[in-house]
Amino acid sequence: MSTLAEPNSAALAEASSAPPEKTRIVFIDIGRGLGALLVFYSHIAHPWVIAKNDKAPYVDFIEALTSGPMHMSKQGIGQIAVPFFFLVSGFVVTPIALRQGTGRFALNRFIRVYAPMLFVVLLTAFLLLVNLHPPSTGQPQTLNPLTVLTNTALVNYLIFPQVVLVPVAWTMIVEVIFYLLLMAVLPLLRRWVWLAIAVELTFIFVVMMSRSQFGPSWSLFAVNVSYLPAMLIGQVIWATTKKQIPLWTGALYGGCAWSLYVLADVINVGRVDSSYNLALAFAVACFLMGMFAEDRLKQRKIWTMLSERSYSIYLLHMLVTFVLLQLLRPAVPLPIALLIVIPAVFGVVEFSYRFVERPSHSLARRLSHRPKPPPPAPETPAPPVEPPVETPGETTQLVADSEITLEIPRIPAEPAPPRRPAPRPRPVPNGRVPRNGAPPPTDPPRGMAPRANGGAHRARPVTESAVDRTAEPPVRRAMPPRRRPSAPPELRYQPDQENQAQRGDQDDLPRHRDSFRHTPR
Repeated sequence: MSTLAEPNSAALAEASSAPPEKTRIVFIDIGRGLGALLVFYSHIAHPWVIAKNDKAPYVDFIEALTSGPMHMSKQGIGQIAVPFFFLVSGFVVTPIALRQGTGRFALNRFIRVYAPMLFVVLLTAFLLLVNLHPPSTGQPQTLNPLTVLTNTALVNYLIFPQVVLVPVAWTMIVEVIFYLLLMAVLPLLRRWVWLAIAVELTFIFVVMMSRSQFGPSWSLFAVNVSYLPAMLIGQVIWATTKKQIPLWTGALYGGCAWSLYVLADVINVGRVDSSYNLALAFAVACFLMGMFAEDRLKQRKIWTMLSERSYSIYLLHMLVTFVLLQLLRPAVPLPIALLIVIPAVFGVVEFSYRFVERPSHSLARRLSHRPKPPPPAPETPAPPVEPPVETPGETTQLVADSEITLEIPRIPAEPAPPRRPAPRPRPVPNGRVPRNGAPPPTDPPRGMAPRANGGAHRARPVTESAVDRTAEPPVRRAMPPRRRPSAPPELRYQPDQENQAQRGDQDDLPRHRDSFRHTPR
């Protein structure tokens, strides 16, 4: 019994030690989680600690190692997270749009984006009403039903003058524009991926070059469109890795998208400093390294939790942090205030995720889910048929007939008679074999049986019982048809001559104008 239990225990140990099967793309979860945390840190370090001259040596140390060498001292190291989010959108959202279709994709994205956004805008409006001063970009924060509606719909970033209630929401209008562009080219994307990406690149170039031609609102639209090349790089990576386009086409399109992103910096389309190109390059490098290392990465619960809450972290971290720091500082030292603020931020994020974001995801999934076809009706079993009553004699006859019809028995062939050795020719007195004294043939002629005494000069016909009836008859080849002798050249059919003769006959016929004359009346 112990020997039987040992293999079972070993199998259970191997099954328990085997890594669980992945259900998510791990490097994207890690990137989204770390990106949200980097943005959280940068908005504490720069808009609060550095801008308000709040002394924090640990923040200065981190900035000296990260933002300073990366030339991101104005916006912080969290600037890398924004193009990484854009790359993820192009890589992940494109196949989702292809799978769901235009209508289902639009409904799914609308609920996922605008439900948490509505919660954050309403929370910001409440804090403004109670004079708690949420963070601002320096633009007016006029509070009325129209501004609440425009900020919730994210169209405030396309209206001049801008009224911004949520400073970090500018990336969401870029996402929405990308969704609209993706739905517009979806018919092309289903048939010709290369053509759809070419149309998207052309659209971005035309909008950027015409930014100052149609007024300030169009200029604001061009500023948001100038960030779309980062998403197209993610889309090109998806199309290349899934073999939707050749590798050389992907390299060409990736270079074009990168050139458009750099062009926006050259012509100064909404750029604050010169760190945008470096941030995108670093984000692309991190994305590719994560994609190549995906097979070695393990799915962890911490990365999944951070990735699922990254949207709520991104929208709420700055609002909760600034309001609480304004209440705690300068009465509470900054390290202690941060120990209070950070758990409070994650508490509000968890509340938003559980009661706003996750229900909105479930609603979007339920409304955009394609209904399954109804199951086929169960077939009613046929009533059993009673076998007919038969007599024993009839049953025996039926069984015998069925056995006969299963297989026709073959006639066994008789064994071939053993061959006898050929007799030696008789020598002549001079020791030579005569020319006509060839040895007798060892095999009898076809259809004749050998004699019992071994004589081969006579043969008798084989009886009918000795013929193998199972052998196939010899196949006779069909004779090729005889060729008829060809006619002499002068009698052969020549179509050119016949056509020429017909044309000549037609030329000899009289014309109407020659055969009819006008006679005076």
